[in-house]
Amino acid sequence: MTAVEPTGIKVLDDLLGGGLPRPSAVGIIGAVGSGKSSLVRQLAVTMLERDFRVLYYAIDESAEDVRESVATYGIDVGKYESEGRLSFIDIFALGVERLAEAYPVEEPEQIVDSTFKFSDLVAQGRSFTLKHLGKKQFVIMDSLTPFFLMVEAKRVFQFGQVLKYATRFAKAIGVATLHTKVLDETIENAMVNFADVVLDLERRKTAEGPLARGGTLRLVKMGKNPVPSRGYYYEMTPQGIAISTAPPI
Repeated sequence: MTAVEPTGIKVLDDLLGGGLPRPSAVGIIGAVGSGKSSLVRQLAVTMLERDFRVLYYAIDESAEDVRESVATYGIDVGKYESEGRLSFIDIFALGVERLAEAYPVEEPEQIVDSTFKFSDLVAQGRSFTLKHLGKKQFVIMDSLTPFFLMVEAKRVFQFGQVLKYATRFAKAIGVATLHTKVLDETIENAMVNFADVVLDLERRKTAEGPLARGGTLRLVKMGKNPVPSRGYYYEMTPQGIAISTAPPI
C-alpha cells in the first residue's frame, strides 16, 4: 500500500496530491544553479521532523558543506546524526582522497575507476536500510550527474535500478537530482522514465538581482497519472524554497 508523505511546502503538496508517495523513486532535474540541492535539503529537514531516517549521498559537495547547509534550516544536525537518524555517505571527499593518493602516478581514468565503486555504495546503502527496516526512510543522491560523466551510463542505470528496488523493499522514498543540459538528452529522458515522480526546476534566464533566485517548477511525471501542463513559480529564500501559483511581482 502506498502512503503519501507531505513535503511541508503547501503548493507542492497540493500539486502532488498531498505529498510524495512512499515508496517511490523521485527525480529532481534542472540546470546548474536552479535550486535542486536546496530543495532536497529542505525535504530532508521536513522528513527528519516527520520521524524519517535520512541517508544523504553527498556527491557534488562534501558532507561537511551539506551539513552546514542543512543546519541553516534551523535543525540540530549533530543531534540527528548522534541519534542515528541522519547519515552521510561522503562520495565527494572520497573522490578527493583517491585523487590525492593517485596523483601524479595514475591516469585520470584509473582514478575514476578506483573512486566510483558502485558495490561499495550499494553496501553502505544496504547497511542503512537494514538497520532502519520498519522505519520510514528517505534517501538522497545529490547528484547522479558526476556518475554519468565519469562512468559508463549502463553501470549507472544498473546502480539506479538497485536503488529503486531498495525503495520498494524498504518502503522508502528515494530522491536523486540530475543536471539538465549537461548530459546527453537520451540519458535525461531515460532518467525521467526511470522515476515514479519527476520535478523540473527551470531558473529564470533574464532576471537579475533577487528575481534571479527563482524560476518555474513543473511536475513532469506522477506515476501513471496525468500531470498539469502549467508551471508553478518558485523563489529561493533564507527559509527555503517557496512555491506559488502566481508570478513574483
